[in-house]
Amino acid sequence: MKILIAAFAFCCSLNVSLVAASPEPWHKLTSSEQAALAPVQSQWSSLSEAQQRNFLDIAHHYPDLNPSEKQRFLSRLATWAKLTPEQRQAARDKYRAFSKIPEEKREQVKQMITQDQKNK
Repeated sequence: MKILIAAFAFCCSLNVSLVAASPEPWHKLTSSEQAALAPVQSQWSSLSEAQQRNFLDIAHHYPDLNPSEKQRFLSRLATWAKLTPEQRQAARDKYRAFSKIPEEKREQVKQMITQDQKNK
């Protein structure tokens, strides 16, 4: 579960740029790496080498996840891949702000956000 949380946090902090050339072609990734990173396949060739390395680091933990964690990881990565650059930046900003909240108050903040979303 810690790996899954770390992977999501990484995705939230990642600045995915679509302008860099591909240093690592998709077809050279292992089948395990391709399975873990399938949601970003269409963007892979546009990622910088550093971004690809970060994704590959995450992909190495993918085989260790249980089936439900794998499903959750892929779902979150697919959601991330569909966001616009502005939405990704907003998600990064929210993640950074949330990480500054003291641990003992995070659950209270989560409940406030959930309630606010229900009221919309």
